[in-house]
Amino acid sequence: MDFLRSWLSGMIGAALFCALAEELTPRGPVRRVQKGLCGVVLAASFLLPLLRADLPELPLFLAQNREAAAAAAQGAAAAGEQLSRRSIEAQLAAYILDKARSLGAPADGAAVTVRWSTAGVWYPVAAEIDGPYDEALSDAIEGELGIAKADQTWRRDEGG
Repeated sequence: MDFLRSWLSGMIGAALFCALAEELTPRGPVRRVQKGLCGVVLAASFLLPLLRADLPELPLFLAQNREAAAAAAQGAAAAGEQLSRRSIEAQLAAYILDKARSLGAPADGAAVTVRWSTAGVWYPVAAEIDGPYDEALSDAIEGELGIAKADQTWRRDEGG
């Protein structure tokens, strides 16, 4: 990291020096020579640190960054998987509520649990319905979503 910092500061210093020299040089053949010399200075400030670099440290630096990049990619994949899972669970819960409305079943809310299959997709394994048990809705959940009646939980809030 120190190598990159010193390399960049050298490049910035050379660029500032060349910009200042260009502003102070009058137009004409002298300025053309000055531009050529600035090009050489910038090229030298770019190449000399690379030629003096401690190359044994470079593979270690690259390996550390490769590991950090792999960890970041894995974290992003896990976050994407969780987002996909939550989205599918929310869509299935909304489907159950829509089905309840169409069947006239009293349901105030629903939650669905999904699992990852060996085929590489999320599939529903359990449902929790806020409302009294309704045979027609239970049959629809089992038949259309594949959630067995044993995996359906019906909750009725007795307090309200």
